[in-house]
Amino acid sequence: MEDLLDRGVLRARLEGLLPDKNLLLGAMGAASFDLSALVETAAGWGERLAKHLDDTTWLVQAALARGEHVLLEGAQGTLLDLDHGSYPFVTSSNAVAGGATTGGGIGPLQVDEVMGVMKAYATRVGSGPFPTELLDEVGDRIRERGNEVGTTTGRPRRVGWFDAVPVRFAVAVNSVSSIMLNKIDILSGLESIPLCVAYQVDGRRLDRWPSSAAVLGRATPIYERFEGWSEPIHDVRSLAGLPDAARRYVSAVEELAGVPIVLVSVGPERTQTIERAWRPMRRQPVRVA
Repeated sequence: MEDLLDRGVLRARLEGLLPDKNLLLGAMGAASFDLSALVETAAGWGERLAKHLDDTTWLVQAALARGEHVLLEGAQGTLLDLDHGSYPFVTSSNAVAGGATTGGGIGPLQVDEVMGVMKAYATRVGSGPFPTELLDEVGDRIRERGNEVGTTTGRPRRVGWFDAVPVRFAVAVNSVSSIMLNKIDILSGLESIPLCVAYQVDGRRLDRWPSSAAVLGRATPIYERFEGWSEPIHDVRSLAGLPDAARRYVSAVEELAGVPIVLVSVGPERTQTIERAWRPMRRQPVRVA
């Protein structure tokens, strides 16, 4: 972005880029870029954006030095991570918590808490192995009730039962210290709720997330079944207020994940959240010279 503020640097950058780009455009029968015209256009962007540009590393570091809370929200999920995800069905960046340090301008020791955000069931957009996927009317019901469509594409998400195998993997590679469990209300009305605790692959039990997509494609879920609940829970604001079956399900998810569930969502509104007695750790502010 800083290059937009200096015409000399901008021209030098574009001089190195345009030959290849124009060659590609020409091969596609498209018009090529004129260097001088592009420099002026991009410099105009720089003039408009100049007052909004800053070194965000020092913005964040200054906030931490003042003892303020800094929240970094990650998009997508662990299994879409370029390095740790179910390759090749991944995105082009690091979606794990470690990406907060490389993208946020902070060091690993400045991270106090890592909250894992997950649903009470599993979803996925796009291709790739999905052992607990539901291809029946139950899956359709969960998808419809949960409004499971891609945020930008509107493409229906694939839906399945909660899978503890990738959850344990996500907890490990992200150093998850607490969990927010969303959309448990969507499961209301189901007589029985299967929860995947491990896989069976080629006749053997597999408790760890496999690195091979081929192995994952042969995985059969091993389920534990939990009694469902029929009561609506949108107005519940404490774990004690949940139906017994719902509490048992939350406890099972927590035990399998290995970290505490500190927030439970029972509806789409901010107010529809159950908060357990929990406070984030806070280290002493880092002093920046």
